[in-house]
Amino acid sequence: MTTTANPDHQLPPHLRPPKRSRMPLVIGGVVVALLVAGVLAFGVFEVHTLVTDAEVAEAGPTFDSGAQAGDDTPAGETDAAGEGGEGTDEEPTGDAGAAVTVAASGAFEARDHPGEGTVSLLTDGNQTFVRFDDDFSTDNGPDLYAAAVVGGERVELGELKGNRGSQNYELPTDIDPAAVETVQVWCKRFDSTFAEAPLA
Repeated sequence: MTTTANPDHQLPPHLRPPKRSRMPLVIGGVVVALLVAGVLAFGVFEVHTLVTDAEVAEAGPTFDSGAQAGDDTPAGETDAAGEGGEGTDEEPTGDAGAAVTVAASGAFEARDHPGEGTVSLLTDGNQTFVRFDDDFSTDNGPDLYAAAVVGGERVELGELKGNRGSQNYELPTDIDPAAVETVQVWCKRFDSTFAEAPLA
């Protein structure tokens, strides 16, 4: 039995072709791993939201009755069209008999993340809005929702409009404002309560 000698071995070392390096494969694998990690971090976990703020400045809610809530209505007082202020030459808007009252209010406290600012439940007797005041602030994050806790159950009010500033969320009509125990900023994706405001 004869064997064929490798012709490369018959050549002097300086004339032999270089051995193939595995380095390109290693580098390619690292690049792919980094791309996958980046997609997960930014696309799934949205880590960039933790270092950016979304600030909003929404005016007080307008009710179907035409009543408008002033941004600075104190708890227990009313703000009705054509009432509660100095006389003006402007025509009142909406239903002159509709009055907005503060059904409850509270202050945000830290839970899984820092939280501060005030929240109020504003009602005209038919509609109720959850109002985050302009001093509201918490960390930003992925998949955040405003939520109300009623009877120990969380009720989603809508995606959080911003992690700072004033904003409004309508309470479902079948929920009694007096039954709302707390208002939360909740991360739905990871079931994490960022901040919470017990109401009184």
